Amino acid sequence: MEFNPIQYEELELLLADIYKQYGYDFSEYSKASLQRRIQRLFTLDKFPSFAEFRYRLQADPQYFRRFVEEITVNVTEMLRDPSFYRTLRTSILPVLATYPFIRIWHAGCATGEEVYSMAILLKEAGLLHKSLLYGTDINPLVIEKARKGIFPVSQMQKYSENYIQSGGVKDFSAYYTANYHLAKFDSSLGGG
Repeated sequence: MEFNPIQYEELELLLADIYKQYGYDFSEYSKASLQRRIQRLFTLDKFPSFAEFRYRLQADPQYFRRFVEEITVNVTEMLRDPSFYRTLRTSILPVLATYPFIRIWHAGCATGEEVYSMAILLKEAGLLHKSLLYGTDINPLVIEKARKGIFPVSQMQKYSENYIQSGGVKDFSAYYTANYHLAKFDSSLGGG
């Protein structure tokens, strides 16, 4: 099979189809990045033509799900920017404490590490009981992982370091149970 890269016009057509068919708007994504990711999927799944790829996306919701899983970026880490979380602890949470109820939305939460990070900070500030955290992502597969609150135990050392740098004073391992290669976060922090 000869290699025919997806052209910019085809990409625009595909994005318009997806928006019309499924309501997903990828128009603000980096075109170069989208083009690379879509080309990768097109090649990986061995489509003989762009027309067949386009038809499959329109006609097969299951394949569209695969498409979303393959082209979305799922970068996340607990307490990823410790100085940001330190500022949250010292400057933002005291203000939020004055409110009767707190709602926080994590858009594009990927597998949920930031949501669990926020829950830990709220718990330590005595605010979790009056908080509702929302985590959403365009990719349903990663949302399911976030709900479970299970992460590779190999990440816990890095997350613990981030926790300490963010001003955490407890033992980070108090928030999860390790079992072989996985760490499950305490259900009191959220998830489902």
